[in-house]
Amino acid sequence: MKHTAMIIHPDDNVANLIGAADKDEPVECTVDGRRETREVILLENIPANHKFAAKNLKAGDPIIKYGMNIGRASCDIQQGQYVHVHNIESNRGRGDLQSSP
Repeated sequence: MKHTAMIIHPDDNVANLIGAADKDEPVECTVDGRRETREVILLENIPANHKFAAKNLKAGDPIIKYGMNIGRASCDIQQGQYVHVHNIESNRGRGDLQSSP
């Protein structure tokens, strides 16, 4: 079965899986609004409609989704790994960041 994922913005470094997929399965990633696709082999089981790394990320790298920085990698994340609360630190809901006036 061919799995698909959507990269919502061309600058995104994560992809949203359509449905669920298992480790070692290939996923065809489509960049929204473009004809280009790329294939990523999953390194972990990914739950339905969750995100995975579309490229290798280093600890501290920004997590880009919707073309926006939504957090940062709390450890190195390899292409195809599940991206969720266990390996990212969200920018939202943090009490230690100053808000803009």
